[in-house]
Amino acid sequence: MSADDVTAEWTELLDRLELDADRILTATPGTADTAVIEPWTPPSTPLPVHLADRARRVVERQRLAMERARTDLDDLRQHLGAVDRIPGTRRPDAPAFLDVDG
Repeated sequence: MSADDVTAEWTELLDRLELDADRILTATPGTADTAVIEPWTPPSTPLPVHLADRARRVVERQRLAMERARTDLDDLRQHLGAVDRIPGTRRPDAPAFLDVDG
């Protein structure tokens, strides 16, 4: 594999990882669709030295995205907890309808 091929392979992966992180970071809080993030595997070749700084920046973006996803999840849990504390208007085992025509 040529050096250009290795660079292209790593650049493509870094682009993808950066896009995945940006998708989370630019979404409205609580709306990031992480289902579109596909699993990935690293290239079989070592990271070219000239891409190391970019790789560090991508890792930092991913760290920020993970923090954002964690915050969104915590907010969602808090919201669901509040919803669970709202009393229902009827017992779950009570009939929902009354047959008045009998």
